[in-house]
Amino acid sequence: MTASTSPRLALHWQILIAIALAVPAGLLAGEDAGILGISFYSVFDFVGTLFINALKMLIVPLIASSMIVGVANIGGGGALGRLGGRTAFFYASTSLAAIVVGLVIVNVVRPGIADGAPAGDRLALEADGADVSALIGDRGPGDIVQIFLRMVPENVFAAAGDNGAILSVIFFSLLFGYFMTKIDVVHRQVLMSFWKGVFEVMTKLTEWIMTLAPIGVFGLVAK
Repeated sequence: MTASTSPRLALHWQILIAIALAVPAGLLAGEDAGILGISFYSVFDFVGTLFINALKMLIVPLIASSMIVGVANIGGGGALGRLGGRTAFFYASTSLAAIVVGLVIVNVVRPGIADGAPAGDRLALEADGADVSALIGDRGPGDIVQIFLRMVPENVFAAAGDNGAILSVIFFSLLFGYFMTKIDVVHRQVLMSFWKGVFEVMTKLTEWIMTLAPIGVFGLVAK
């Protein structure tokens, strides 16, 4: 007769418990308390930063492998063309809407301005509403063209190392997956097997890192 094992607590409950424990831990520790010359604040910062870096580490290989495998499975022809057209239209329309909404809010609501004066000093902020307005005041719907220019990277490896250039990685992966379907079947199968293997490895790695999420969230919230 085998001993029964209790079911493991679901991840979301683990994260909620970590948040509940992190709040009092951070309040009690402050920035100065510590042990053996090591502050609890620095430990919280280390744990939280390590978790965020681990998540960022997954982004490029996970996106690239999933996109390449997905597009290669769709194959060439009209299906991929229709999907690409719809994706481009959706991205352009949502980006344009975001720009327009941002411009309206900045010019009508004027965030960061209180009683006609910058509110940065009251909130102890380094940048005030005037600075923000100066940064985006000359923006317009025409800036969406720049988004599509950034979509095509000069160097895909450099783009992969830039956190703000994920769109370039997605675009390259789409093209790579599409033209994989155009090469000789022997080479296509080799590439398909490789990228499927990469995707499965990244999926397992993501699952493992997410098991550490309660510890990472504890560090972030406590800090």
